Amino acid sequence: MLREVGLVLQDSIAKGSGVRLIAALAALLALACLPGGTATPGVADATPTLTSTPTATKVAPASTPTLTPTATPSATPEPTPTSNRPGHWGRLANPGFDGERIKTTLFFAGQARDGSAKYGCWNASNLGLYTVHPDDWRHLNWATSSANREYALDEMVGAGLNVVAMSSWGESFLPCEIGWTVSAPMQTAAQAHEELFAAAAGKHLLIVPYIESRADWAMRDEFPRAADGGVAPGTVSQVIDLIGRYLQNAAHPQWAERWAQIYDRNGEPRYAVALIHASSNRLGADDHAEFAAGFDLVAEEVERTTGVKVGFLIDPLPPGSNAPGVYRPSPEASGPALVGTDAILGIQAFIPEIWVAYPDEAQLIAWKRDFSSRWSATGIPFLMDISPGYDATIVFPSSITYGHTQEWRDALAGMVADHGQDGLVFNSWNGYTEAMAAVSTDEDGDTYYEWLIDVCALVDAHN
Repeated sequence: MLREVGLVLQDSIAKGSGVRLIAALAALLALACLPGGTATPGVADATPTLTSTPTATKVAPASTPTLTPTATPSATPEPTPTSNRPGHWGRLANPGFDGERIKTTLFFAGQARDGSAKYGCWNASNLGLYTVHPDDWRHLNWATSSANREYALDEMVGAGLNVVAMSSWGESFLPCEIGWTVSAPMQTAAQAHEELFAAAAGKHLLIVPYIESRADWAMRDEFPRAADGGVAPGTVSQVIDLIGRYLQNAAHPQWAERWAQIYDRNGEPRYAVALIHASSNRLGADDHAEFAAGFDLVAEEVERTTGVKVGFLIDPLPPGSNAPGVYRPSPEASGPALVGTDAILGIQAFIPEIWVAYPDEAQLIAWKRDFSSRWSATGIPFLMDISPGYDATIVFPSSITYGHTQEWRDALAGMVADHGQDGLVFNSWNGYTEAMAAVSTDEDGDTYYEWLIDVCALVDAHN
Protein backbone atom coordinates (compact mmCIF):
# COMPACT_ATOMS: atom_id res chain seq x y z
CA MET A 1 0.00 0.00 0.00
CA LEU A 2 2.76 2.44 0.90
CA ARG A 3 4.44 1.73 -2.43
CA GLU A 4 1.24 2.52 -4.35
CA VAL A 5 0.71 5.75 -2.43
CA GLY A 6 4.32 6.71 -3.07
CA LEU A 7 3.85 6.20 -6.80
CA VAL A 8 0.72 8.39 -6.73
CA LEU A 9 2.67 11.10 -4.90
CA GLN A 10 5.46 10.93 -7.45
CA ASP A 11 3.03 11.04 -10.36
CA SER A 12 1.02 13.89 -8.79
CA ILE A 13 4.08 16.06 -8.34
CA ALA A 14 5.18 15.40 -11.90
CA LYS A 15 1.76 16.24 -13.34
CA GLY A 16 0.89 19.07 -10.96
CA SER A 17 -2.35 17.34 -9.91
CA GLY A 18 -3.44 18.97 -6.66
CA VAL A 19 -6.42 16.67 -6.06
CA ARG A 20 -4.43 13.47 -6.59
CA LEU A 21 -1.77 14.80 -4.21
CA ILE A 22 -4.44 15.46 -1.57
CA ALA A 23 -5.82 11.94 -2.01
CA ALA A 24 -2.36 10.41 -1.64
CA LEU A 25 -1.58 12.46 1.47
CA ALA A 26 -4.97 11.49 2.93
CA ALA A 27 -4.17 7.84 2.37
CA LEU A 28 -0.79 8.25 4.07
CA LEU A 29 -2.47 9.95 7.02
CA ALA A 30 -4.99 7.12 7.30
CA LEU A 31 -2.15 4.57 7.25
CA ALA A 32 -0.21 6.48 9.88
CA CYS A 33 -3.22 6.34 12.22
CA LEU A 34 -3.52 2.56 12.04
CA PRO A 35 -1.49 0.05 14.07
CA GLY A 36 1.35 -1.24 11.97
CA GLY A 37 0.44 1.04 9.06
CA THR A 38 -2.02 -1.43 7.54
CA ALA A 39 -5.10 -0.65 5.49
CA THR A 40 -8.52 -0.67 7.15
CA PRO A 41 -10.41 -3.85 6.27
CA GLY A 42 -14.08 -3.93 5.31
CA VAL A 43 -14.31 -0.73 3.27
CA ALA A 44 -15.30 -1.63 -0.27
CA ASP A 45 -13.90 0.15 -3.28
CA ALA A 46 -15.94 0.82 -4.89
CA THR A 47 -31.37 19.18 -12.86
CA PRO A 48 -33.87 20.41 -11.45
CA THR A 49 -35.42 23.59 -12.92
CA LEU A 50 -34.58 26.74 -10.97
CA THR A 51 -37.69 28.72 -10.13
CA SER A 52 -36.03 32.11 -9.85
CA THR A 53 -32.75 33.79 -10.66
CA PRO A 54 -30.44 34.09 -7.63
CA THR A 55 -29.39 37.56 -6.55
CA ALA A 56 -26.18 38.64 -4.86
CA THR A 57 -25.80 38.78 -1.11
CA LYS A 58 -22.77 40.36 0.56
CA VAL A 59 -20.61 37.93 2.50
CA ALA A 60 -17.10 38.57 3.74
CA PRO A 61 -14.56 36.29 2.08
CA ALA A 62 -13.25 33.50 4.27
CA SER A 63 -9.69 32.36 4.56
CA THR A 64 -8.03 30.13 1.97
CA PRO A 65 -9.43 26.56 2.24
CA THR A 66 -7.34 23.99 4.00
CA LEU A 67 -6.78 20.85 1.93
CA THR A 68 -5.65 18.70 4.85
CA PRO A 69 -8.00 15.75 5.46
CA THR A 70 -9.86 15.78 8.76
CA ALA A 71 -10.01 12.29 10.33
CA THR A 72 -13.25 11.71 11.85
CA PRO A 73 -47.29 -5.99 -4.52
CA SER A 74 -45.41 -8.95 -3.43
CA ALA A 75 -44.45 -8.96 0.20
CA THR A 76 -42.32 -5.97 1.02
CA PRO A 77 -38.73 -7.06 1.79
CA GLU A 78 -37.80 -6.65 5.42
CA PRO A 79 -35.12 -4.01 6.03
CA THR A 80 -31.70 -5.43 6.72
CA PRO A 81 -31.60 -6.45 10.41
CA THR A 82 -29.10 -4.72 12.62
CA SER A 83 -26.52 -6.58 14.66
CA ASN A 84 -26.11 -6.19 18.41
CA ARG A 85 -24.31 -2.94 17.65
CA PRO A 86 -26.53 -0.18 16.21
CA GLY A 87 -25.73 0.74 12.63
CA HIS A 88 -23.76 3.86 11.88
CA TRP A 89 -26.22 6.73 11.22
CA GLY A 90 -26.06 7.76 7.57
CA ARG A 91 -24.22 4.64 6.36
CA LEU A 92 -25.59 2.09 3.89
CA ALA A 93 -27.38 -0.91 5.38
CA ASN A 94 -27.98 -3.23 2.39
CA PRO A 95 -26.34 -6.68 2.32
CA GLY A 96 -23.01 -6.37 0.56
CA PHE A 97 -22.86 -2.62 1.29
CA ASP A 98 -23.30 -2.61 5.07
CA GLY A 99 -21.44 0.24 6.75
CA GLU A 100 -20.23 1.86 3.53
CA ARG A 101 -20.14 5.63 3.20
CA ILE A 102 -22.43 7.02 0.50
CA LYS A 103 -20.81 8.19 -2.72
CA THR A 104 -23.63 9.22 -5.00
CA THR A 105 -24.45 11.23 -8.10
CA LEU A 106 -27.66 12.81 -9.34
CA PHE A 107 -28.64 10.95 -12.51
CA PHE A 108 -31.27 11.68 -15.15
CA ALA A 109 -32.15 8.22 -16.45
CA GLY A 110 -33.60 7.93 -19.93
CA GLN A 111 -33.05 8.75 -23.55
CA ALA A 112 -31.83 12.23 -24.44
CA ARG A 113 -34.56 14.71 -25.30
CA ASP A 114 -33.72 14.32 -28.96
CA GLY A 115 -37.18 14.73 -30.47
CA SER A 116 -38.06 11.05 -30.08
CA ALA A 117 -40.82 9.62 -27.90
CA LYS A 118 -39.10 6.56 -26.47
CA TYR A 119 -41.54 6.22 -23.57
CA GLY A 120 -44.80 7.25 -25.20
CA CYS A 121 -44.63 10.98 -24.40
CA TRP A 122 -43.17 13.46 -26.86
CA ASN A 123 -41.33 16.63 -25.90
CA ALA A 124 -39.24 19.00 -27.96
CA SER A 125 -35.52 18.41 -28.39
CA ASN A 126 -33.26 20.26 -25.97
CA LEU A 127 -29.96 19.25 -27.60
CA GLY A 128 -29.43 22.85 -28.67
CA LEU A 129 -29.50 23.92 -25.01
CA TYR A 130 -26.44 21.90 -24.00
CA THR A 131 -23.45 23.84 -22.66
CA VAL A 132 -21.38 20.65 -22.51
CA HIS A 133 -21.66 17.67 -24.85
CA PRO A 134 -20.81 14.03 -24.02
CA ASP A 135 -18.12 12.71 -26.34
CA ASP A 136 -19.60 9.18 -26.33
CA TRP A 137 -22.99 8.86 -28.07
CA ARG A 138 -24.00 6.04 -25.71
CA HIS A 139 -24.69 8.58 -22.96
CA LEU A 140 -27.47 10.08 -25.11
CA ASN A 141 -28.96 6.74 -26.16
CA TRP A 142 -29.96 5.14 -22.88
CA ALA A 143 -33.13 3.63 -24.34
CA THR A 144 -31.54 2.26 -27.51
CA SER A 145 -29.99 -0.84 -25.97
CA SER A 146 -29.30 -2.53 -22.65
CA ALA A 147 -25.59 -2.38 -23.52
CA ASN A 148 -25.70 1.42 -23.38
CA ARG A 149 -27.30 1.28 -19.95
CA GLU A 150 -24.73 -1.22 -18.72
CA TYR A 151 -21.98 1.07 -20.00
CA ALA A 152 -23.31 4.10 -18.11
CA LEU A 153 -23.58 2.26 -14.80
CA ASP A 154 -20.20 0.57 -15.21
CA GLU A 155 -18.71 4.05 -15.63
CA MET A 156 -20.28 5.08 -12.32
CA VAL A 157 -18.89 2.06 -10.50
CA GLY A 158 -15.51 2.68 -12.11
CA ALA A 159 -15.46 6.19 -10.67
CA GLY A 160 -15.96 4.84 -7.15
CA LEU A 161 -19.68 5.58 -6.74
CA ASN A 162 -21.95 3.18 -4.89
CA VAL A 163 -25.33 4.97 -5.08
CA VAL A 164 -27.35 6.53 -7.90
CA ALA A 165 -29.71 9.39 -6.98
CA MET A 166 -32.52 8.66 -9.46
CA SER A 167 -34.15 11.92 -10.59
CA SER A 168 -37.94 11.53 -10.37
CA TRP A 169 -40.52 14.08 -11.58
CA GLY A 170 -43.82 12.76 -10.26
CA GLU A 171 -45.97 9.66 -10.05
CA SER A 172 -45.92 7.10 -12.85
CA PHE A 173 -49.61 7.70 -13.57
CA LEU A 174 -49.26 11.40 -14.46
CA PRO A 175 -50.34 12.34 -18.00
CA CYS A 176 -47.76 13.36 -20.58
CA GLU A 177 -48.59 17.05 -20.09
CA ILE A 178 -47.45 16.96 -16.46
CA GLY A 179 -44.24 15.82 -14.83
CA TRP A 180 -40.99 14.94 -16.53
CA THR A 181 -41.97 16.13 -20.01
CA VAL A 182 -42.22 19.74 -18.82
CA SER A 183 -38.93 20.20 -16.98
CA ALA A 184 -36.66 17.14 -16.95
CA PRO A 185 -33.47 17.47 -19.03
CA MET A 186 -33.72 13.86 -20.30
CA GLN A 187 -36.69 11.58 -21.06
CA THR A 188 -36.86 10.69 -17.37
CA ALA A 189 -40.02 8.58 -17.52
CA ALA A 190 -41.11 5.78 -15.21
CA GLN A 191 -39.98 3.27 -17.83
CA ALA A 192 -36.48 4.79 -17.73
CA HIS A 193 -36.45 4.25 -13.96
CA GLU A 194 -37.39 0.62 -14.50
CA GLU A 195 -34.52 0.30 -16.97
CA LEU A 196 -32.19 1.72 -14.31
CA PHE A 197 -33.28 -0.79 -11.68
CA ALA A 198 -32.88 -3.63 -14.17
CA ALA A 199 -29.44 -2.47 -15.33
CA ALA A 200 -28.16 -2.10 -11.74
CA ALA A 201 -28.65 -5.80 -11.00
CA GLY A 202 -25.40 -7.49 -10.03
CA LYS A 203 -23.44 -4.22 -9.83
CA HIS A 204 -21.99 -2.61 -6.72
CA LEU A 205 -24.56 0.13 -7.07
CA LEU A 206 -27.73 1.03 -5.16
CA ILE A 207 -30.49 3.50 -6.03
CA VAL A 208 -32.11 6.31 -4.04
CA PRO A 209 -35.22 7.87 -5.63
CA TYR A 210 -34.70 11.64 -5.80
CA ILE A 211 -37.96 13.63 -5.77
CA GLU A 212 -37.64 16.83 -7.82
CA SER A 213 -39.59 20.09 -7.80
CA ARG A 214 -41.51 20.56 -11.03
CA ALA A 215 -43.61 23.17 -12.83
CA ASP A 216 -46.92 22.24 -11.16
CA TRP A 217 -45.69 20.95 -7.79
CA ALA A 218 -43.14 21.69 -5.07
CA MET A 219 -42.91 20.07 -1.65
CA ARG A 220 -42.64 23.45 0.09
CA ASP A 221 -46.25 24.32 -0.84
CA GLU A 222 -47.67 21.36 1.14
CA PHE A 223 -45.06 20.60 3.80
CA PRO A 224 -45.56 19.55 6.49
CA ARG A 225 -49.33 19.79 6.00
CA ALA A 226 -51.46 21.05 3.14
CA ALA A 227 -54.27 23.57 3.60
CA ASP A 228 -56.76 20.76 4.30
CA GLY A 229 -54.54 19.33 7.04
CA GLY A 230 -53.31 16.36 5.04
CA VAL A 231 -49.68 15.35 5.51
CA ALA A 232 -47.72 16.57 2.46
CA PRO A 233 -50.07 14.72 0.07
CA GLY A 234 -48.00 15.06 -3.11
CA THR A 235 -44.82 13.94 -1.38
CA VAL A 236 -46.55 10.98 0.26
CA SER A 237 -48.21 10.00 -3.03
CA GLN A 238 -44.91 9.98 -4.91
CA VAL A 239 -43.16 7.86 -2.29
CA ILE A 240 -46.04 5.38 -2.24
CA ASP A 241 -45.97 5.17 -6.04
CA LEU A 242 -42.23 4.47 -5.98
CA ILE A 243 -42.68 1.78 -3.33
CA GLY A 244 -45.33 0.06 -5.42
CA ARG A 245 -43.06 0.05 -8.45
CA TYR A 246 -39.78 -1.03 -6.86
CA LEU A 247 -40.38 -2.61 -3.43
CA GLN A 248 -43.76 -4.28 -3.91
CA ASN A 249 -43.64 -5.27 -7.58
CA ALA A 250 -44.62 -8.94 -7.90
CA ALA A 251 -43.30 -9.07 -11.46
CA HIS A 252 -39.84 -7.83 -10.45
CA PRO A 253 -39.18 -8.72 -6.80
CA GLN A 254 -35.41 -8.46 -7.39
CA TRP A 255 -35.67 -4.70 -7.86
CA ALA A 256 -36.19 -4.27 -4.12
CA GLU A 257 -32.58 -5.31 -3.53
CA ARG A 258 -31.37 -2.23 -5.42
CA TRP A 259 -33.20 0.39 -3.33
CA ALA A 260 -30.67 1.81 -0.89
CA GLN A 261 -31.26 1.30 2.81
CA ILE A 262 -29.57 3.72 5.21
CA TYR A 263 -29.25 3.51 8.98
CA ASP A 264 -31.25 6.11 10.90
CA ARG A 265 -30.23 7.79 14.16
CA ASN A 266 -31.42 4.75 16.13
CA GLY A 267 -29.32 2.32 14.10
CA GLU A 268 -32.35 0.97 12.22
CA PRO A 269 -32.33 0.66 8.41
CA ARG A 270 -34.81 2.68 6.36
CA TYR A 271 -35.42 2.80 2.63
CA ALA A 272 -33.95 6.13 1.55
CA VAL A 273 -35.66 8.88 -0.44
CA ALA A 274 -33.94 12.16 -1.37
CA LEU A 275 -35.92 15.42 -1.39
CA ILE A 276 -34.73 18.45 -3.33
CA HIS A 277 -35.47 22.03 -2.21
CA ALA A 278 -36.33 21.36 1.44
CA SER A 279 -38.15 24.47 2.68
CA SER A 280 -41.76 25.39 3.48
CA ASN A 281 -44.39 27.95 2.59
CA ARG A 282 -46.73 26.40 5.17
CA LEU A 283 -44.66 27.40 8.21
CA GLY A 284 -43.37 30.58 9.76
CA ALA A 285 -39.71 31.48 9.54
CA ASP A 286 -39.07 30.28 13.11
CA ASP A 287 -41.07 27.04 13.13
CA HIS A 288 -38.00 24.84 13.48
CA ALA A 289 -39.54 21.99 15.48
CA GLU A 290 -42.55 21.79 13.17
CA PHE A 291 -40.32 21.59 10.11
CA ALA A 292 -38.27 18.74 11.54
CA ALA A 293 -41.34 16.88 12.78
CA GLY A 294 -42.79 17.02 9.27
CA PHE A 295 -40.34 14.40 8.02
CA ASP A 296 -41.47 11.95 10.69
CA LEU A 297 -45.09 12.72 9.75
CA VAL A 298 -44.42 11.90 6.09
CA ALA A 299 -42.55 8.70 6.98
CA GLU A 300 -45.35 7.61 9.34
CA GLU A 301 -48.01 8.27 6.69
CA VAL A 302 -46.08 6.22 4.13
CA GLU A 303 -45.59 3.37 6.61
CA ARG A 304 -49.26 3.42 7.59
CA THR A 305 -50.26 2.95 3.94
CA THR A 306 -47.53 0.58 2.71
CA GLY A 307 -45.92 -1.01 5.76
CA VAL A 308 -42.55 0.31 4.57
CA LYS A 309 -40.27 2.37 6.80
CA VAL A 310 -38.65 5.21 4.82
CA GLY A 311 -36.28 8.03 5.69
CA PHE A 312 -35.03 11.13 3.93
CA LEU A 313 -31.90 12.79 2.62
CA ILE A 314 -32.75 16.48 2.37
CA ASP A 315 -31.48 19.47 0.39
CA PRO A 316 -31.76 22.37 2.89
CA LEU A 317 -32.42 25.66 1.11
CA PRO A 318 -30.31 28.36 2.77
CA PRO A 319 -31.91 31.29 4.61
CA GLY A 320 -30.61 34.75 3.75
CA SER A 321 -30.51 33.81 0.07
CA ASN A 322 -32.71 33.91 -3.00
CA ALA A 323 -33.94 30.35 -2.37
CA PRO A 324 -37.73 29.90 -2.27
CA GLY A 325 -39.67 29.23 0.91
CA VAL A 326 -40.89 31.18 3.94
CA TYR A 327 -39.15 28.69 6.19
CA ARG A 328 -35.62 27.75 5.19
CA PRO A 329 -33.54 25.57 7.51
CA SER A 330 -30.24 26.68 9.00
CA PRO A 331 -27.70 24.50 10.81
CA GLU A 332 -27.92 26.49 14.04
CA ALA A 333 -31.70 26.96 14.26
CA SER A 334 -32.95 23.80 12.56
CA GLY A 335 -30.09 21.42 13.31
CA PRO A 336 -31.02 20.66 16.95
CA ALA A 337 -34.52 19.60 15.89
CA LEU A 338 -33.43 17.68 12.80
CA VAL A 339 -30.73 15.77 14.69
CA GLY A 340 -33.49 14.30 16.87
CA THR A 341 -35.74 13.34 13.95
CA ASP A 342 -35.90 9.60 13.29
CA ALA A 343 -36.75 9.94 9.58
CA ILE A 344 -33.76 12.17 8.79
CA LEU A 345 -30.99 10.10 7.21
CA GLY A 346 -28.69 12.93 6.18
CA ILE A 347 -28.04 16.18 4.35
CA GLN A 348 -27.67 15.92 0.57
CA ALA A 349 -27.53 19.46 -0.81
CA PHE A 350 -27.95 20.35 -4.46
CA ILE A 351 -25.53 23.18 -5.47
CA PRO A 352 -26.74 25.48 -2.62
CA GLU A 353 -24.39 28.22 -3.83
CA ILE A 354 -26.68 28.76 -6.84
CA TRP A 355 -28.94 30.81 -4.57
CA VAL A 356 -26.26 33.36 -3.62
CA ALA A 357 -24.84 35.04 -6.69
CA TYR A 358 -21.46 36.66 -6.06
CA PRO A 359 -19.45 38.48 -8.70
CA ASP A 360 -16.28 37.08 -7.12
CA GLU A 361 -15.80 33.30 -7.27
CA ALA A 362 -13.58 33.42 -4.20
CA GLN A 363 -16.58 34.71 -2.23
CA LEU A 364 -18.74 31.92 -3.62
CA ILE A 365 -16.16 29.34 -2.54
CA ALA A 366 -15.98 30.93 0.91
CA TRP A 367 -19.77 30.81 1.21
CA LYS A 368 -19.91 27.15 0.18
CA ARG A 369 -17.16 26.23 2.63
CA ASP A 370 -19.03 27.98 5.44
CA PHE A 371 -22.35 26.33 4.49
CA SER A 372 -20.71 22.89 4.42
CA SER A 373 -18.75 23.37 7.63
CA ARG A 374 -21.82 24.46 9.59
CA TRP A 375 -24.07 21.63 8.41
CA SER A 376 -21.30 19.09 8.95
CA ALA A 377 -20.95 20.31 12.54
CA THR A 378 -24.61 19.60 13.41
CA GLY A 379 -23.99 15.89 13.89
CA ILE A 380 -26.44 15.01 11.11
CA PRO A 381 -24.77 12.81 8.47
CA PHE A 382 -23.55 15.20 5.78
CA LEU A 383 -22.78 14.35 2.16
CA MET A 384 -20.35 16.90 0.77
CA ASP A 385 -21.95 18.38 -2.35
CA ILE A 386 -19.59 18.97 -5.26
CA SER A 387 -20.08 19.87 -8.92
CA PRO A 388 -17.93 20.93 -11.86
CA GLY A 389 -19.52 24.38 -11.63
CA TYR A 390 -22.57 25.84 -13.34
CA ASP A 391 -23.28 27.18 -16.82
CA ALA A 392 -26.88 27.29 -18.03
CA THR A 393 -26.45 30.37 -20.18
CA ILE A 394 -28.67 28.98 -22.95
CA VAL A 395 -31.55 27.49 -20.99
CA PHE A 396 -31.41 30.03 -18.10
CA PRO A 397 -29.70 33.13 -19.60
CA SER A 398 -29.94 35.21 -16.41
CA SER A 399 -28.47 32.56 -14.08
CA ILE A 400 -24.99 32.86 -12.63
CA THR A 401 -22.01 31.04 -14.14
CA TYR A 402 -19.16 29.76 -12.00
CA GLY A 403 -16.61 27.00 -11.52
CA HIS A 404 -15.02 24.89 -14.28
CA THR A 405 -11.55 25.93 -13.11
CA GLN A 406 -8.68 24.24 -11.30
CA GLU A 407 -9.17 26.67 -8.41
CA TRP A 408 -12.79 25.53 -8.05
CA ARG A 409 -11.89 21.84 -8.18
CA ASP A 410 -9.08 22.20 -5.65
CA ALA A 411 -11.31 24.17 -3.27
CA LEU A 412 -14.08 21.56 -3.39
CA ALA A 413 -11.58 18.73 -3.01
CA GLY A 414 -10.41 20.47 0.15
CA MET A 415 -14.01 20.53 1.38
CA VAL A 416 -14.33 16.79 0.74
CA ALA A 417 -11.13 16.26 2.75
CA ASP A 418 -12.50 18.40 5.58
CA HIS A 419 -16.22 17.53 5.53
CA GLY A 420 -16.59 14.30 3.55
CA GLN A 421 -16.44 11.93 6.51
CA ASP A 422 -19.97 10.71 5.78
CA GLY A 423 -19.70 10.72 2.00
CA LEU A 424 -20.30 12.92 -1.02
CA VAL A 425 -22.78 13.74 -3.75
CA PHE A 426 -21.62 14.71 -7.24
CA ASN A 427 -24.12 17.02 -8.96
CA SER A 428 -24.60 15.72 -11.54
CA TRP A 429 -23.75 12.77 -13.81
CA ASN A 430 -25.39 14.03 -17.00
CA GLY A 431 -26.64 17.60 -16.52
CA TYR A 432 -25.60 18.77 -19.97
CA THR A 433 -27.82 21.88 -20.13
CA GLU A 434 -26.17 23.24 -16.96
CA ALA A 435 -22.58 22.06 -17.56
CA MET A 436 -22.79 19.68 -14.62
CA ALA A 437 -21.51 16.40 -16.00
CA ALA A 438 -19.11 13.76 -14.74
CA VAL A 439 -18.90 12.01 -18.10
CA SER A 440 -16.20 12.83 -20.62
CA THR A 441 -17.23 15.76 -22.82
CA ASP A 442 -16.12 17.48 -26.01
CA GLU A 443 -15.34 20.61 -23.99
CA ASP A 444 -13.44 19.17 -21.00
CA GLY A 445 -12.40 15.64 -21.96
CA ASP A 446 -12.28 13.34 -18.94
CA THR A 447 -11.30 16.11 -16.48
CA TYR A 448 -14.38 15.74 -14.31
CA TYR A 449 -14.54 11.95 -14.45
CA GLU A 450 -10.93 11.76 -13.24
CA TRP A 451 -11.68 14.39 -10.60
CA LEU A 452 -14.61 12.30 -9.37
CA ILE A 453 -12.31 9.29 -9.01
CA ASP A 454 -9.93 11.41 -6.93
CA VAL A 455 -12.55 12.86 -4.58
CA CYS A 456 -14.12 9.43 -4.03
CA ALA A 457 -10.65 8.33 -2.90
CA LEU A 458 -10.62 11.23 -0.43
CA VAL A 459 -13.87 9.95 1.09
CA ASP A 460 -12.42 6.45 1.38
CA ALA A 461 -9.34 7.86 3.13
CA HIS A 462 -11.39 9.10 6.11
CA ASN A 463 -11.09 6.94 9.22
